[in-house]
Amino acid sequence: MFELNKIEGFAIVTGGARGLGAAMSEELASEGYNVLINHVSEGSRAKAEALAEKLEKEYGVKAITFKGDVADYDTCKAMVQAGVDAFGDKIAVLINNAGIQSNQTFEAMDPAHYQQLIGIELLGSMHMTHLVLPYMQKVNAGCIISMSSICGLYGQDTQADYSAAKAGLIGFSRAIARENAARHIRVNCIAPGLIKTDMVAGLPEDIVEQFRLGIPMQMLGEPKDIAQAMAYIVNAPYLTGQVISPNGGSAMY
Repeated sequence: MFELNKIEGFAIVTGGARGLGAAMSEELASEGYNVLINHVSEGSRAKAEALAEKLEKEYGVKAITFKGDVADYDTCKAMVQAGVDAFGDKIAVLINNAGIQSNQTFEAMDPAHYQQLIGIELLGSMHMTHLVLPYMQKVNAGCIISMSSICGLYGQDTQADYSAAKAGLIGFSRAIARENAARHIRVNCIAPGLIKTDMVAGLPEDIVEQFRLGIPMQMLGEPKDIAQAMAYIVNAPYLTGQVISPNGGSAMY
């Protein structure tokens, strides 16, 4: 087990109620972080609240939930303030995880859809980063992780807007990493391959099987694989401006 290098303060996980977000929220709680779990819909409220209760019971931390769309800057501002009000003004970790996907060719997309996706995936991460940076800069410490994708590394048909947003997150994160390296604020990305999440569960079985057979390891990843990658980044004090891609060999860089 690698050494834990806990940062003073609490953690925010956008899209934290299910899938990768829930796994990362739990990993952070297991390391002793109080956690703000963001969710966007009434349908995910129950999952977010149940997760918060679990984290408090099993790990002895405090956890709160916040309903809101990260595409809206004022909502993000209220979210950060809710965390500060609950846990204090030291923000240790930000996980930019909220997202949606497409499954159609670009010419078939409604512009409103790709604008919505970019608003959540890219602008939402920029909003949250813009808001937490002043808190991290005040104490010269912090870790920001944005969830990219292998689609952002090589592009994926029927995922043009998603690929654009995920590639944009990599460039954005590297720029912010350079701007804040001297302050010991580390900014990195995780670029998962195909992981067993609700999004994947909604795809036809034959499509998932086709994807699986195209992965060199011929297996899908689990949310815990991403949570473990996140744990490494959070606890790696010399790592910034990097992309870690747990993907079973689907993309090798």
